[in-house]
Amino acid sequence: MEPLNAAPGGPQGKSGVVGREGARGVPLSPWMKRRAGAWREGVIFISCLLLICGVAAFTGVVPTIVLGHDNFLWLGNGWRVLCGQRPHVDYYSPWGPVSFLIVGLGLAISNASPNALGYGSAIFGLVMGLWGYGLGRNRLECALRIVFGLYLALLVTAPYALGIWPTWSTHAMLANRYGFALAAMVVLECLQRPEGSEGNAGESWGGISSGAALGLTLFLKASYFGVGVVIVGASLIFRGLSRRRLGGMGIGFGVVTLALLAYLRFDVLKVVQDLRMAAGGRSKDMDALNLASILAAQVASCAVVIALSLYGSSPQRQKRSWLERQQLLIWGLLVFFADAALIFSNMQARGTPLLAAFGIVVASRAMAQRRTAGGTASRTETQRTIIVLLLCGFLSLPQLCSDLAGLGYGAWQKAFPSAAMSRVRFRVARLRPMILYDGPFEKRSNGAVYTARINEGIALLEGHCGPGDRVLNMDMVNPFPYALGWRPPRGGMAAVAYNYLFSDESHPSNEAYFGDTTVVMEPKEPALGRRYYDGYYQIYHPAMLERYRLAAESESWRLYRQK
Repeated sequence: MEPLNAAPGGPQGKSGVVGREGARGVPLSPWMKRRAGAWREGVIFISCLLLICGVAAFTGVVPTIVLGHDNFLWLGNGWRVLCGQRPHVDYYSPWGPVSFLIVGLGLAISNASPNALGYGSAIFGLVMGLWGYGLGRNRLECALRIVFGLYLALLVTAPYALGIWPTWSTHAMLANRYGFALAAMVVLECLQRPEGSEGNAGESWGGISSGAALGLTLFLKASYFGVGVVIVGASLIFRGLSRRRLGGMGIGFGVVTLALLAYLRFDVLKVVQDLRMAAGGRSKDMDALNLASILAAQVASCAVVIALSLYGSSPQRQKRSWLERQQLLIWGLLVFFADAALIFSNMQARGTPLLAAFGIVVASRAMAQRRTAGGTASRTETQRTIIVLLLCGFLSLPQLCSDLAGLGYGAWQKAFPSAAMSRVRFRVARLRPMILYDGPFEKRSNGAVYTARINEGIALLEGHCGPGDRVLNMDMVNPFPYALGWRPPRGGMAAVAYNYLFSDESHPSNEAYFGDTTVVMEPKEPALGRRYYDGYYQIYHPAMLERYRLAAESESWRLYRQK
């Protein structure tokens, strides 16, 4: 196999552009081949992409089996955005505004329905699918660029958390799917040069793509930005410094960053403060044992990467430098550890979404070389190509098939909801499309128990408060302003998890936390486990008692009104 960063389809000349003749003298015309079936290829891709995004839109808010409280994390913060509030600027958030803006767009077009979760993902999935397919047009073989675009769309839209069974439907950890899709775009651009005489222009557009993806990850979740920077840095070592590519990166990153900073009123200080708080809190929950378990769960993928480095390199690799000979192994291990780092830092058990993208790229390289060789390929080379494709399938197909199954299962559940698994339903009109099933664990944050508690809290608020009140909930998420259609308080947090999203050393001040809140809802039993709640309660409860008085109480809630 040629060096991984080489353009597909043939050797490079002095200019770094792929030649029109194959390595063994077989005439090739990539330009004509791409366009001969371009119409048919486009129809196939667009049809499949629209089907995926249409199913996601039909599903909307999926009947949720686990982690149902996370629905309100996204809906509550999307509602804040719709009401004119900005994360970082108006309240503390360990996440940037990108995911909240996507959900806010869904809320805007759905008349604030919970189905906004599916609508937002469908729109972003459509964008990512087209973006991935477009970037792959002169980088991947026909079938593989279709697969890559559809893979990104499925990665964004599948309604279950990465690392769990696809039948455990949930919108929890939605931002992680968005982040992995953007990081996969960076992986493709960094691993694969553009093909053909338009290579220089392709370098510019590729740089713009990676720069824009990095800008979006910076304002989505900083851990994805850090991993993206490492991948781009590695590509500069292997590919050298291309002024066109670096200039494109600067343009893409600059435009996206300036646009999002303008949305945040250029309050860079608050953005940095929030990221530092989030880093301080997340560091409290990291332990070596958890990282070791993640690496152990993915040891099979690491073995496949090593096998690819053996079978995926051509017999002539000894003629190249050491760095070129080991390029496939280095890239594979880098992407493997990037996956592990992101899974480790984002409260997930397992998953290799970036290795799946890596497998698609390597498979495309193998197919391009087989096409170049044509009928002159030896039997050994043909067998080697088959082995490489099988190994790449082992990396890519599990995630792709799992996401496809998760999307289909979620749509099936939406079309035929189970009455037996949803014994209690939300009583307010806005929340009625949302169904929380009794799932296998954490029943306090999902199913009948959680639904009944939210209904009880809404009834308490409707009996003692009005639309002019600004309600804060001292639990992981605040469902009440969105559920009631009331203006949310300015201040507080996007979500609460002690020693995960903040810590004793790094947390918002009392003034920043309570903001202009007029009513505080205190649960008698939190939805989260105590380890995520007790420390938070100790930080803010004394200040709450100074500012608010007990005004009403129910079986599950205490309502405090501003003194």
